[in-house]
Amino acid sequence: MIYYKIEEKEKGFRFYEPERNPDYNRKTEAVFAQCNGFLGIRASFETKQLDESRGTFIGGLYHKAGVHEVTELVNCPDVTEFRIRINGENLRLDSCCLTDYDRSLYTRYGELESRIGCEMKAAGSVTLTSRRFASVDNRRLFCHQLSVSCEKGGILELSTGINGQITNSGVSHFDYMEARVFEKKRMFLECGCDDGQILSVMTVCSTGESRETAAFHLERRGICQDFKKELRPGEVWTICKYTLFYVENGEEAAGKTAGQTVTEMTDVLEEAEEAGWGGLNRRHREAFDRFWDMAAIEITGASKEERAAVEFAEYHLAGMVPWDGCSCSAAAKGLTGEGYKGHVFWDTEIFIMPFFIYMFPETARNLLLYRYHGLAGARKKAEEYGYSGAMYPWEAASSGEEETPLYAAIDIHTGKAAKVWSGIKEHHVTADIIHGLISYYQATGDREFMERYGCRMILETAVFWHSRAVWNEEKGRLEIRDVIGPDEYTEHVDNNAYTNYMAYENVKAAGDVLASWKHPLADSYREEGWSERFDHFLRCLYLPEPNDEKIIPQDDTFLSKKKLPDIEKYRNADVRQLILKDYSRSQVVDMQVLKQADVVMLLELLPGRFDAETVKKNVEFYEALNTHDSSLSLCAHAEAEAVIGEMDMAMKFFRQAMEIDLCEGYKDSAEGIHAASLGGILNCILRGFAGMKTDGGTYRFTPHLPDHWQSMRFSFMDHGKKKTAVVSGSPFEERTAREGMEITCTKII
Repeated sequence: MIYYKIEEKEKGFRFYEPERNPDYNRKTEAVFAQCNGFLGIRASFETKQLDESRGTFIGGLYHKAGVHEVTELVNCPDVTEFRIRINGENLRLDSCCLTDYDRSLYTRYGELESRIGCEMKAAGSVTLTSRRFASVDNRRLFCHQLSVSCEKGGILELSTGINGQITNSGVSHFDYMEARVFEKKRMFLECGCDDGQILSVMTVCSTGESRETAAFHLERRGICQDFKKELRPGEVWTICKYTLFYVENGEEAAGKTAGQTVTEMTDVLEEAEEAGWGGLNRRHREAFDRFWDMAAIEITGASKEERAAVEFAEYHLAGMVPWDGCSCSAAAKGLTGEGYKGHVFWDTEIFIMPFFIYMFPETARNLLLYRYHGLAGARKKAEEYGYSGAMYPWEAASSGEEETPLYAAIDIHTGKAAKVWSGIKEHHVTADIIHGLISYYQATGDREFMERYGCRMILETAVFWHSRAVWNEEKGRLEIRDVIGPDEYTEHVDNNAYTNYMAYENVKAAGDVLASWKHPLADSYREEGWSERFDHFLRCLYLPEPNDEKIIPQDDTFLSKKKLPDIEKYRNADVRQLILKDYSRSQVVDMQVLKQADVVMLLELLPGRFDAETVKKNVEFYEALNTHDSSLSLCAHAEAEAVIGEMDMAMKFFRQAMEIDLCEGYKDSAEGIHAASLGGILNCILRGFAGMKTDGGTYRFTPHLPDHWQSMRFSFMDHGKKKTAVVSGSPFEERTAREGMEITCTKII
């Protein structure tokens, strides 16, 4: 059930908290975060709370704090806190008596709004109202407005600034900090990492009043501006705070003259002050409207909750990707929290990227370029494991090297930290990246990208798969042994169907490249005999086929394992991975139980590979064994059920998927939203319900709409041309997108 209340506005939706509940502080910080692709700021309260996790994250700002630490997305200095004191009494929401409470996220524009009323002994009734947004017009700019009113009036003391004491769960990443005040108005904090990265934060506060003497004070790793104001009874006093974040590496900083960064930031903030809150907000909304002109998905007949959940997903997807460059990618928690250390997984190419391929292909290109620049790290990992070519890391950050921690959760039987095998054995990520690359090329025809980057990625990863396969002399075939597929409850298996088929598609693409690409690199591969080696791989690689019951074996031993005695206990549990409280991982590995979609994911990514009956039987068979303990599973099964026309099941999973970040579980999403699940919701809508697909030619639609949906309307990019699809009714004939035309799918009577 969705925890947050929903209000439909003239444009978009407003999600708001039903009540003040401190248990939900951390969850709501992530769910209501302000993100614009460069900057993500968690929705912490203006006044400090007992239970909070303040977070400011900048895409691509990773650092490793020590040899025994893991590279992680840096939690940067906080600029959202205001210390408030009225008539000598500190305002603390944890201890005061609340009389009014309304806090919401307007997802259309990513704006956090709040109105909090409370009773104070020394001041009577006090009201705080605030608004904030991470600008989409200038993605380095964060805007925050706070208003204070007091029934009795009195002396207001307020302090705010830049707090550099923020850490990643106790670990500080900045080697030094230097605070300054410029022209008695702009606060500045320079934060340096030991690898040469420099974060510069500059903020200016504006009250709209005539110039008065400014008061500032330094704190350890921080700087604050102090205000003192006599409030008349009922008077509303407003402060606007504008903050800029700049990141430079050592080389970039060395290329600038002394003070150049400060000058650039000063110029921007002076213009921001001149534009004022209204002007900056107007620009931000106009920029966001341009996003929605392309991204809006209109669903007639869908419930308010369903339409709001779609907008929520699109807002957060827009806030997690690099719009202006390729130095970073989409992290598993976006820019909303420290979960998974801010690392990049297969989630990006399989769950998140499809939306951008369809609607913002230039951003999908940025995500792929990030992987291209990670080739050196992929080559290094392959060499370390004794393979050739390029083997992409399971978890990536900035270097392209493997970043997966070696140990994580406690084994319930041994009491020791359990080894994380995914970074060592979950190799399908390499083929997943190439699948995303091929999908991008099919949708865009971007030959320039393929010539400069894509073909090399395909060839080097195919060489890895060639070295990864081993020859089974007895069976006369190539096999891929000792891997982990998408289902992470099944470790150290041979011939995982998903991995083998995806590896096959990777190598097949390499064969196609060598058959047609006229380039010196391709010539060298052909001269070295790779055309023949790839052909041998394709002829000899074992691809698990459906058995007599039309079930595709997930791996060599899965179908022979015993079933979990009481799987419904774990499928219906309120907490995820309850099974690991009752069984060790080694026990779970020996059971027919899944954490998430595995074979079902394969069927989605290769829709033409198997006949309809086989697809249907496998979706039903594996769903019954799935605990859906991964947030990636429900959206995948929603799409799969829609494709086979099982609409009741599709809607069941779709509704569960759309509630993953919005549900009543206060611990869910506390460390950040579930980026892949949000992408999967949109994949279900576009590929499942609308039946959208392409093989590099034209887009085709074979939709299955839920019974209560009358129609869908959305835009997409097809080889550089914007098109619009209008889908209505069910069942459907397949319709083909024509150039420059609106595609209308009509019901067959």
